[in-house]
Amino acid sequence: MLKRLVQNTVVSAIVFGLVAILGIIVIPIIIRTWGVAEFGLIVLTRLLLPSGLIGVVDFGLPEVTTQVVARAREHRDWRLAGGQILLLSVISLLLGIALSLAIWLTAPLIVTQFKVEPTHAASFTNMLLATAASNLLLFPALVWEGVVKGFERYGLLRLCEFLTTLLYVAATIYAARSGQPYEMVTYYFLASGVLRALILLGASVAALSRTRIRLTVPAAAVGREVMTRCILVMQGKLIGGIIAPIQPFLIGTFIGPQSVGIYDTLVRIPRLAKVVASLLISAMLPVVSRLDQRNSHLQFNRFGEAGIVMLPIVTVPPFVAAAVMSPAIMHLWIGPQIVPYAHWMGWMFVVTMCFQYVIFGNTLFMTRTKVQRRLNRLMMIHLVIWAAVTLAAVHLLAERAFILGQAIGTSAIVPWQLMTFVRELELDAKRFWSAMLAHWAILLLAALPLAAIQYFVPDAGIVALAGLMAAFCAATWTAQYFLVLTEEQRGLIAALGRTYFGRKGVSPATL
Repeated sequence: MLKRLVQNTVVSAIVFGLVAILGIIVIPIIIRTWGVAEFGLIVLTRLLLPSGLIGVVDFGLPEVTTQVVARAREHRDWRLAGGQILLLSVISLLLGIALSLAIWLTAPLIVTQFKVEPTHAASFTNMLLATAASNLLLFPALVWEGVVKGFERYGLLRLCEFLTTLLYVAATIYAARSGQPYEMVTYYFLASGVLRALILLGASVAALSRTRIRLTVPAAAVGREVMTRCILVMQGKLIGGIIAPIQPFLIGTFIGPQSVGIYDTLVRIPRLAKVVASLLISAMLPVVSRLDQRNSHLQFNRFGEAGIVMLPIVTVPPFVAAAVMSPAIMHLWIGPQIVPYAHWMGWMFVVTMCFQYVIFGNTLFMTRTKVQRRLNRLMMIHLVIWAAVTLAAVHLLAERAFILGQAIGTSAIVPWQLMTFVRELELDAKRFWSAMLAHWAILLLAALPLAAIQYFVPDAGIVALAGLMAAFCAATWTAQYFLVLTEEQRGLIAALGRTYFGRKGVSPATL
């Protein structure tokens, strides 16, 4: 199990890293070819997809389906799993139909609400209608994705994402060079999403056909249990996950499409970095579900402690370096258009860093409904802080106030989330917080000379920036290895390497 987890994690990180690079490459092409306002309109249509704003009401379909399949692989009750998957499939289909009809019928109102210029009104309306039609397939695809994840076929999933993204980027470059209208970018994006959905459908059918699954109507108690998990996951997304996708919607409604383009440009690299880093634990949910099914309390706690401590030690250093070097990165990526606002990208990296401290624990306790409710209450506090800060600053900072609200709201609740993890996993609180303080001290001390170099050499090229980031990460990783990690945790890293590269498998008890 551990070797499969490591393999899936490595594959996910590498392939999705390539997908992220493709996404970064295509944005300056769109902005330079069609303009910031047109880019803002493209972003607004994507809010109405499962990967955007309306994804917060997806009832946690991919996550719950992943848990259902992973548990079935452990307890072998495929009749139970068949009823649960049938229920989830019906929910996804009804949800897709309802939201598609809502978008189709309210398209004229959406055009007016987003203050779309008359010259773009017809094209934007057509983009909305195409988005509505695509959702009829994209929402059921959430269940198919969960099935593939439940069988831990992450290589197939990431390869599918890479190929469809590559096709989209190639089509966008062709549209830019051949003088096609800007709305073609949206159509190519939707086509790539539909192609991905069809591939996932074939993969999920093939995987389930090798089991003894029977799609039967679930018992009332089973249905209630599934719906409880769905509602809790959706509640977490509505409270915490809504902040990121709702901001372009609010900016488009109250400020305009051009501000949406500026905002999306400022947050795109930190957001992609957050997604790529989250792939380090993307393969974890099936493993956690199987561990929880075994009722091994000690095994579960050891696994949780290792992940919560080690993940930020690995992921946060490059984000600190990127935050410090934000103006130089923005100048190389986009050019002079957005550089005056480039330091706000650094503020957005604060959100990405905070996410690293809690994502492992949030995924770990997705199987514990009581803890999940407690974490959801903390996210409500986050939402209140974000709204208050953003509202107070929006008249002065416009779209940048939304970044400030995220940074302050996210960082304010991280200590309380960590305290919840420490208590639930029965960790040594003094040892944990001492490790965190040492971790933050190392990053702060290393960031000071990096900031000084950026101040005196502001026009460093891409090779120099890459070298500075590599040196910063190498220094902080080394310092943390010896000054933050315990001897037991350092031994775990060595054992992980032996497990992965050795010929023999490993007992699940190693987790």
